[in-house]
Amino acid sequence: MGRSKGGSGAKNGRDSNPKHLGVKVYGGQAITAGSIIIKQRGTKIFPGDNVKKAGDDSLFATADGVVLFGERKNRKIVSVVSAEESAKAAKKVSAPKAPKAEKPAAEKKPAAEKKPAAAKKPAAEKKPAAEKKTAAKKPAAAKKPAAKKATAKKADAKAE
Repeated sequence: MGRSKGGSGAKNGRDSNPKHLGVKVYGGQAITAGSIIIKQRGTKIFPGDNVKKAGDDSLFATADGVVLFGERKNRKIVSVVSAEESAKAAKKVSAPKAPKAEKPAAEKKPAAEKKPAAAKKPAAEKKPAAEKKTAAKKPAAAKKPAAKKATAKKADAKAE
């Protein structure tokens, strides 16, 4: 007796409450000490400088500054850098690099020195696909009458 008698028909309709996981403060944004940067399950992103991990694996800032995402030892990390340090880092990144000296055109090899392409071998002659299919298949009409004859013999035997 696997069925219940007179039970409710509503067996679905359950859903868990939202957990509000994810990044709360993105890279380059200012943050105050104690503010949550990321809510996560497990350490998908690891704490860096001025960041600690809470009991539920959330990452929070331990100092005021600017959020900086990066990578260390093939792990994603998040750090908080003071506003002064972030300004210095921005200047280093935005500083123009010295132009590279170009090589003289005489040193380059001309493109005409390529090896000649090998002659293509003639492709082996192949049978058309239609000929292969017709040769492989046996006529299906021969099978059906044999089956009909067998059923006809059984019907005659029952009638006698």
